[in-house]
Amino acid sequence: MKQTILVIGGFNKTGYEEVGKKKGNYNVLFHDGIIKRQSTSVFEKMVKQADCVVLLQAACSHKTMWEVKKLSKKYEVPVTYPRSRGVSGAINSAIEVFQNKVSFFAS
Repeated sequence: MKQTILVIGGFNKTGYEEVGKKKGNYNVLFHDGIIKRQSTSVFEKMVKQADCVVLLQAACSHKTMWEVKKLSKKYEVPVTYPRSRGVSGAINSAIEVFQNKVSFFAS
């Protein structure tokens, strides 16, 4: 079964999708981290579909970050916080979680 990576933050949706396919045929969901009309409800559906969340803290609002962390904990989806906002680094951080090299859960 294809694993799903949810990337929150940034602006390169196509880049994340392409790298996800190239690195292991991962399904990549993306949200730019910008909350429209102050609603965070969009994140619940996305987190529920994900096997791992990549949270680019430098590329999203604090409200987004806290909501995604809360939902990840609720649905027991691991979260990784890569230091860079680069496309490859984001996807690689999720792959490391899948390979059990690292395990970051929202706290």
